[in-house]
Amino acid sequence: MANTNILGPARSRVDGPLKVTGRAKYAVEFEIPRCAHAWPVVSTISKGTITAMDTKAAESAPGVLKVLTHQNAPQPTEASGGGGAARSEGIRIEERNPLSDDKVHYAGQFIALVVAQTLEQARYAASLVKVNYAPEAPLLDMAAARKESEKPKKNNDENVQPKKGDVEPALANHILLGVRQTYSTPTETHNPIEMSGIIAAWEGDRKLTVWNATQFVKGVQSILARTYGLDLENVRVICPFVGGAFGCKGALWPHELLAVMAAKAAGVPVKFHLPRREMFTTTGHRTPTVQEISLAATSKGKLQAIKHVSHTAGAFVGDWVESCGARSSAVMYASEAIKVEETVYPLNVAIPTFMRAPGECPGVYALECALDELSYVLSMDPVEVRLANHADDHPLKGVPFSAKHLKEAYQVGAEKFGWSKRNPRPDTMRDGDLKVGWGMATATYPAHKMSAAAKATLFADGRAVVQCATHDLGTGAYTAFTQISSEQLGVPYEKVTFELGKSDFPFGPVAGGSNSTGTVGTAIHDAAQMLHRALAELAVDDAQSPLHRAKVNDIAMIAPGRLGLKKDPNKSDNFTDILKRAGKNAIAVQSKMEEPEEDKKHAFQSWGAHFCEVKIDPLVPRVQVTRVVTVINCGRVVTAKLARSQIIGGVVMGIGMALHEATEYDPKTGMPVNPNLAEYHVPTNADIPEIDVHFVGEPDFAFNPIGARGIGEIGITGIAAAVANAVYHATGKRIRDLPITPDKLL
Repeated sequence: MANTNILGPARSRVDGPLKVTGRAKYAVEFEIPRCAHAWPVVSTISKGTITAMDTKAAESAPGVLKVLTHQNAPQPTEASGGGGAARSEGIRIEERNPLSDDKVHYAGQFIALVVAQTLEQARYAASLVKVNYAPEAPLLDMAAARKESEKPKKNNDENVQPKKGDVEPALANHILLGVRQTYSTPTETHNPIEMSGIIAAWEGDRKLTVWNATQFVKGVQSILARTYGLDLENVRVICPFVGGAFGCKGALWPHELLAVMAAKAAGVPVKFHLPRREMFTTTGHRTPTVQEISLAATSKGKLQAIKHVSHTAGAFVGDWVESCGARSSAVMYASEAIKVEETVYPLNVAIPTFMRAPGECPGVYALECALDELSYVLSMDPVEVRLANHADDHPLKGVPFSAKHLKEAYQVGAEKFGWSKRNPRPDTMRDGDLKVGWGMATATYPAHKMSAAAKATLFADGRAVVQCATHDLGTGAYTAFTQISSEQLGVPYEKVTFELGKSDFPFGPVAGGSNSTGTVGTAIHDAAQMLHRALAELAVDDAQSPLHRAKVNDIAMIAPGRLGLKKDPNKSDNFTDILKRAGKNAIAVQSKMEEPEEDKKHAFQSWGAHFCEVKIDPLVPRVQVTRVVTVINCGRVVTAKLARSQIIGGVVMGIGMALHEATEYDPKTGMPVNPNLAEYHVPTNADIPEIDVHFVGEPDFAFNPIGARGIGEIGITGIAAAVANAVYHATGKRIRDLPITPDKLL
């Protein structure tokens, strides 16, 4: 790997000492005077009407300050809006305001909130609330919701039903070889270590501060300001650290509105920290999918048709579209004809939301399993099938991908894994009594960029402080942005402080879509350019400066800490000397928040390849993943240590998708029956081997000035398919319904 593709040395996390010593404060850990606690009452039916609610016993319980229901809850002064498309103004997935009426739309819906002086008092009092319902027949699965289903045209600005050419003639052509199979994935729940939580504190009726576990402080600020008719600057959102999110903290959810509502009603600050159980019903999940893949190819493996039909679940309290096929089959391979369809089925189940690589993750799983099946039909190596259909240009847009190095990822991955030693016949490789299987799959995720601004302050002693209302979800953003700031400003890494997690700072986008590094990095670049210009303006007016009377446009940073003439670097000046001679202790600039320009000449996408080994005892067919090699092309790698960590995390989560994770619902009530980490299975250390991660490619400066495309989500795409394909290679048994549990291999 070329050194030019890594920004700097492998840095340890700047926030590491705070976290390992327990000094890092998460949202609900702030100590607010007079703070009360909230505990919810949730519906036990999936659909119906609340006919009676007896709160007298709860209201008279020790320490209780308020019991909020639909009958007495202070409703917002304005409609909160903020639908999924309003990304700069906040995101609402569940659009219904909590406690707004007596209707129940899903099991686990908040129907009351108890506020008490202690958490124990609130929890006990909530158990005393008695509720009567008039139940109605709910829709709890896609088959039951067929009459309510619809085919959305758009998901934000993305075409949900894209097509190219006509797939049907090729699929009907008996000369061509093909695959027609159905793949399904279950509901998955995010389960970050830190449950969602918020502390809300009013100062009078016109000022509000919240400490909130969120991926979007500016979005929460915007929605709360609109909801309560407040000036934007009178709403402060504070979130210096997030203990994991995976998407469930990207939108504003009912618990956040409830806490603000409760604080206003009770007249004291209120802390509402969701129990793990409520994380399964009130902060979203990955929707279940049923995906039908049809492929037609020549005997040499060249695809002539790809048809991807998806069936996904939605809800009645908002809109959610997963876009499985649009984000996989419409992007990944060259084909004469491509058709993508998606149908959404609204259910009386809590609404889905973003979950790491939404759409791409389940969509790539289905397509990459189908490509593996096609390789056996063709008697071709799975890597060769993918190479035969490699797309230099975007299959639908017809423009070239920028800085795409997928072929290199296949090559490096195959070499590191030892793929050439693979026996192509299923159920032939052994390690003693264990069956051995090798599988592979492609990984991909689009390069997103949004709007952001950054403030940079340079001090005369050589220090710099950079601020943006962005976020660190535990991914190492503090460190990555410090490193970018150091490079762009020309200030030593040790002298840069990057501050985030407060709505007081310049605008930062939602920390999702793997956009943060590229988006905020670009804002830092812009601020650095402005800072250098401001210094240059001081220098040209300074008779003692070697740059005196030069043209500002002829001056640039020629080395860290120095400005000089572009054509004559010998004429240069030091940052701090310029400030000191000007009598300034510091100089500050702030970049503008502008919509990123659309590049219609390129398509921007990150790529990778997973190679996976599994071993299975035929007597107890539990799948053990024993080796993984992953090679990623993501443009420039900002910090190699953290980038590797991000890919490892995505691979671990993908192994969980393949073998462990599934949220199960009671078919009568629609309530999750495994809403805890004892029964919702996620991988542990014993399930995960050493994961060998490599990076290939070059900086993508066509995408942005720092050359980085983002890395948070690509690691999970394709890994479930690689595991499933390895299981087939080991056993000769194709499991198309995730997760691959022992009962399915018996």
